[in-house]
Amino acid sequence: MNSEKIFEKAKELGDLIAHSEVKARADEANRALTADADAVDLISGYNEKRQEKLEAFADKQPTAEEAQELNEFLQNEFNKIAENATIREYIEANRAFESVLNQMDQIIKNAISGGHSCGGSCSECGGCH
Repeated sequence: MNSEKIFEKAKELGDLIAHSEVKARADEANRALTADADAVDLISGYNEKRQEKLEAFADKQPTAEEAQELNEFLQNEFNKIAENATIREYIEANRAFESVLNQMDQIIKNAISGGHSCGGSCSECGGCH
């Protein structure tokens, strides 16, 4: 098979993904997020807190305890903003979209290597993960 045919199939796959429900959901969640002033403010506040905490360690290597404390602080702050329905939908929709892309990547890699390949339905098999 020549490269032209491969590129044609890749474009076809890209078009299918671009017009999928999971992509439409992610796009809508992105639009909703940028239109929600409260959500934008929450994210900005989180980013500012995150930056302040990271700058505190700019000139030094944090100890394991400090790194864990930083991680816990950032996770707690992230969990707070994720309580916002718009942000939560944005996160969930984009995770679902990324999952589809990762599954497609794994299927292609498996097909190339001659390993396990499937038709994309994961309800019967966990082999791609």
